[in-house]
Amino acid sequence: MSVDALVLVHGGFHGAWCWDRLLPHLERPVLAVDLPGRGKHPAPMEQVTLEACVRSVVADIEAAGFERVVLVGHSLGGATVPLVAARIPDRIAHLVLLSCIVAPDGGAIVDGFPEETRALMRQRMGESESAEAEMDEETHRELIGSEMSDEDLRWVLANVGPDSNHLFMDRASRAGLPGDLPRTYIRLRRDRAVPWELQDQMISLLPGLSTRVIDAGHNVMISQPRELAEVLEDIAAQA
Repeated sequence: MSVDALVLVHGGFHGAWCWDRLLPHLERPVLAVDLPGRGKHPAPMEQVTLEACVRSVVADIEAAGFERVVLVGHSLGGATVPLVAARIPDRIAHLVLLSCIVAPDGGAIVDGFPEETRALMRQRMGESESAEAEMDEETHRELIGSEMSDEDLRWVLANVGPDSNHLFMDRASRAGLPGDLPRTYIRLRRDRAVPWELQDQMISLLPGLSTRVIDAGHNVMISQPRELAEVLEDIAAQA
């Protein structure tokens, strides 16, 4: 069976806009979704739970009429896409984690971080006890700034916004995710947001992952869209 489309799920503090530089380089149909709380799906952050995100992505795939897709998550999108694949496994031809942070099965994203890095993660999120998490401009620049042109960095900083602490803290089971569902982790060699050693940890949390490598920083879809498109198209062609 052929693949109908690529479905792209953005990471934390981003929206569907972050894929704009990538889209012209892809040959097959693409659905870049907005998770709840931004873009096409505005919502107060206290309502942006992990379950709400899963339901939203499933609904967007069904509304588009796609029967078989390659599902791609970036960064914090790793909280959502394995659960989407577990919810509608018959529609998922291949699950792709693009330098994602991942939760242990039954746990939360925060549980997937090594203990020594959890404090830094909480500091970057602002230590907020509310539903809303936000990173300041200095932190965004630290994590993604070195990889992009000044123009692209200004564009990103103009578009990033708050996110939901639920996506870091909500726990969920991946029951229903078939053990034989093809899955790939795309490693980014120069990623500062999810460094190489942390990628090792994340890969260990989801058994069965194959890996690809791109010599790029965290926002590869902006800094090296052609290279990322080649990898995604190759995965889709083999699905």
